[in-house]
Amino acid sequence: MKKKILHLQLLPLMSGVQRFSLHLLDGLPLDDYEIWVACKPGGEFVDEIHKRGWNFIALPSFRHPVSPWDKVTFLHLLWLIQRHKFDIVHTNSSKPGLLGRIAATICRVPLVVHTAHGTAYLPHQTALVHWSYIQLEKLANRFCDKVIYVNNCDRLKAIELGVVPPEKALTIYNAMKEEPVANVRESAADTITIGSTLRFSEQKNVLRLIPALCKAARQSDKLKFIILGDGTHLQLCRSIVASYRLSDRILLPGWDSDVAPWLKLFDVFILYSRWEAMPFSIIEAMYAGLPVIGSTIPSIAEFVNDEVGWLLALDDEEALISTLISLPEHPDIIRDKGKKALAWVKQISNYPSMIAAYRDVYEGRR
Repeated sequence: MKKKILHLQLLPLMSGVQRFSLHLLDGLPLDDYEIWVACKPGGEFVDEIHKRGWNFIALPSFRHPVSPWDKVTFLHLLWLIQRHKFDIVHTNSSKPGLLGRIAATICRVPLVVHTAHGTAYLPHQTALVHWSYIQLEKLANRFCDKVIYVNNCDRLKAIELGVVPPEKALTIYNAMKEEPVANVRESAADTITIGSTLRFSEQKNVLRLIPALCKAARQSDKLKFIILGDGTHLQLCRSIVASYRLSDRILLPGWDSDVAPWLKLFDVFILYSRWEAMPFSIIEAMYAGLPVIGSTIPSIAEFVNDEVGWLLALDDEEALISTLISLPEHPDIIRDKGKKALAWVKQISNYPSMIAAYRDVYEGRR
């Protein structure tokens, strides 16, 4: 008999969290699982759900910030979980994780699983906000059977803080169903193109990154940048680039869901985030044979090392600019790190292994 599984998401965007659900659910055999997905309606993520023929439930009252509508969403979740009699409820991210896990437990769902795509408690928060999010996460973790972290550093930190009991916590690295074709260049180019795929947000640190790219481009005419994405800071970043009169060498074209052709244009990938979990963008870049420039936050440092890229301290603009302008002088190092990045990512981000690990959870073997 098929297991009826609900994946609960918040927004219908195609960020890493939603792509995780698509990659995971794509790997489940339809003979064994009946797939349902619930989130806020509209958007590319919902289009992908319909394209696959899965069952979709719209949650129109879902809001990203804390909202009085959360009560309505919680009651809606109670109603739909009770009505559909799911065998597994799998929640993703903080708010769906809190509301969904409590609702699923009240409805006596046999297995309740949560994947933590990062944490709500972050170092830059005030002490009260930080403490409050820790307490909320502790509460939510009481209402599930397993909490899956996409890196070891978040899992170990959660255990250290008493957020989750060790026996409930697992690490399963993200992986992609389809891997980009490796693009390791064998000959030097006239210019080095450094690229990224990201959201123009505080998390991705773009208001520090873009001015540094401008200053590096001023110092070296062998550098070109392509930063793909959208978000609240996109227009401001475009204005910054325009103020340096570098719009021909620092391209901010907006978002394109088909990133593979763009990756083929890059020599090096950069993600200078303030916080992350395990970004699919780095996985894609490494599978494309690209070395990675990353910030030294624990989650990126767990994935990127000096063998496969460059790790730079946050807010050290001088070090970032110095690293960028040195790249055109060392194409052999770029090629070597790119080859090692491809070999490394194949070891730690393996799609069959990810699917097998989640199936073990769904079948009660872990």
